[in-house]
Amino acid sequence: MSRSDAAVELDGQGLTFVQSIEPRGFLWLSLKHGLLNLVTLTTHRFWGQSEVRRWIWNATDLDGEPLDYVGGGLELFLGFLLKVLTIGGPLLAAVLAVQAWGPLWGAPVAAAAWLIIAFIDGFGRFGAFLYMASRTEWRGENFELEGSPLAFALAHMRDASLCLATFGWWQPVAHRRQAQSLWGGLTFQGRNFRFDMAASNRSPVYSAYAIGWFGTVMVLLFGAGVLLGLASGFFPTPEVGAAPSIGQLLALFALTVGLWVLLTVIWAPYQAARRTSIAAGLGFALPIGWGDMARLNAVNAFLRFASLGVLAPVVQARTSAFLLARLRGTLTAQ
Repeated sequence: MSRSDAAVELDGQGLTFVQSIEPRGFLWLSLKHGLLNLVTLTTHRFWGQSEVRRWIWNATDLDGEPLDYVGGGLELFLGFLLKVLTIGGPLLAAVLAVQAWGPLWGAPVAAAAWLIIAFIDGFGRFGAFLYMASRTEWRGENFELEGSPLAFALAHMRDASLCLATFGWWQPVAHRRQAQSLWGGLTFQGRNFRFDMAASNRSPVYSAYAIGWFGTVMVLLFGAGVLLGLASGFFPTPEVGAAPSIGQLLALFALTVGLWVLLTVIWAPYQAARRTSIAAGLGFALPIGWGDMARLNAVNAFLRFASLGVLAPVVQARTSAFLLARLRGTLTAQ
């Protein structure tokens, strides 16, 4: 059991978080849902995700009373279908327009599709957070979310466009604004949880983001070099026009896995900085070392790859225990 130094202040009373998660205890849950996912061709994952959330919520106490997750897999499945159907239309229109009219004349349709998809994605993010809040109960009462899904979707569309225009450098600003809209709109028993954007902005993130951005560019350039045969001197790269051998395919697969794990480590500094910044906006301190975050990401990535995703519940439990054990401070509901 890990006792956190974080608390929620409600009616002037400090309520302490205590989490009793043991990631190894999620092993049987992982195996059960992994088998069911195999039998149902991954359709069962929505029900599995609901049960994993229920386990994590129930292992988290607030003032001695556990949180309770009352969501269901069918709701997640229907939400997924709705998102696929709404995004599929604009995406298909963009592909057909480019194929029929060429890149030049099809570009306006593709740009419009991009904006529509970003809008739908923003609407879905707000809906997912609202769903999570409304399905989380404490002492028999659920959390709620204030705010306009339309306004959030429009803001997300704007942020997505700015991220595209700035080659991703707008992303840290977008993350903070989304956190302010979502966490700042969270309510319980009519009391709001305040998000202080000034406090969040005082926590630096761009130096860590630069590490991830430039590191990703280098990884992509290296990967492109391998695919183009420029790394044949030190890596078994197939010749142009020749069918690759089994050994070369296995080597390329191992390289892909290695580069993916490397990317999770490269982005660890920004993930740590972003979480620290958002926690600061809520009144918490979340001291996360880059090395600790990198080790967590690397082990989690290895567990996912080695188990072909079966150990995803263990990964979620490890991440939850890692973050809550480092959380400090008090979140005030007013």
